[in-house]
Amino acid sequence: MKTFDAVVVGSGPAGSAAALALVRHGAKVALVEREPLPRYKTCGGGVVPRAARFAGTDLAPVAERAFNRAAFHLHDIHRAFTFSHHRSALTMTMRDRLDLLFVEAAARAGVELMAPCRVRGVVTADGGVRLETDHGVLSAGFLVAADGALGEVARLAGWPDDRRPIPALEYEVTVDDATMDRLVGEPRFDIGTVPAGYAWVFPKAAHLSVGVLSMRRGARDLHEHLDRYLRLVGIDRAREVKRHGFVIPVRPRTGALLRRRVAVVGDAAGFADPVTAEGISFAIRSGQLAGEAIALAQGNETDARERYHAALRAEIVPELRAARVLARLLYDYPAVRRWLFVRYGQRLIDGFATGFLGGEGFRHLPRRVLRRLARRR
Repeated sequence: MKTFDAVVVGSGPAGSAAALALVRHGAKVALVEREPLPRYKTCGGGVVPRAARFAGTDLAPVAERAFNRAAFHLHDIHRAFTFSHHRSALTMTMRDRLDLLFVEAAARAGVELMAPCRVRGVVTADGGVRLETDHGVLSAGFLVAADGALGEVARLAGWPDDRRPIPALEYEVTVDDATMDRLVGEPRFDIGTVPAGYAWVFPKAAHLSVGVLSMRRGARDLHEHLDRYLRLVGIDRAREVKRHGFVIPVRPRTGALLRRRVAVVGDAAGFADPVTAEGISFAIRSGQLAGEAIALAQGNETDARERYHAALRAEIVPELRAARVLARLLYDYPAVRRWLFVRYGQRLIDGFATGFLGGEGFRHLPRRVLRRLARRR
């Protein structure tokens, strides 16, 4: 049996961030990943400035492309807008390389990496947690579940799951040079092509990531919507197409997010942004907050829970609350959305994109947008 102060399961941004925060506070930490590394992860791979700021890591080694502008197409009102920012607004990455960058930083700091290694069972008790794994039994004071939307750790620990997963579909498309040259200049977001959702084109180094998602749970026909979207943007002669489906939890679990010495972070907690479904930012930050709370609690479960919840209430919960309001406007009331964008289109795009792509978040978006609208009347 190996004994640790904490075991983190899942080597995505949330898990690496939690492990790194713990080890920087002097904890003995294991990072457990069931797949060999680097492992493929279905994701658009766009890193916004807020995520990069939380990571505190130079992304240049894994950046496929970086953009300081993006295009927004609203098809139900036949309008297009462009957002520009004074610095890089979206860094394109492939998640296998991005996640490995974070894992290597944690390993250099002293985290013990176990990969591939699957967790087969979890037993919690007042004094700690026991994990049955492919590497034998691990004992820890705390367990951090960072194993994503479909992870098993929280379930193995007996947690209920009331997150709200939404469906998404992404194609990695290799195209001819002329098509690549036409679409490589900026990422684009298209609203009005998918019911209660949007579509996107993210240019990577040698291919395009093209996808669709719907905020309606159980939405159907995403393949049909994505095939139609490919034709819309003029991708009709792909050289190669790799298709991937996935789900994104856009509503957090209710109740305590650290209980019986188990904490959930990232997608395992349901911290994806309900407007854009971007999950890297709060995956990193929730991992850091959980790691810091556990380390500073020095083995006291109640203290760790209170610290983690207080940090979430101060930073992440207000952002998610504001984003849910905006998501309802965008997706549940299309007639209102159309009226607003017909009247205030570019100003609304500027406010939205500054919050999302500019890295400020949505918490202060309503006041900022109202001030801009008032000045221009």
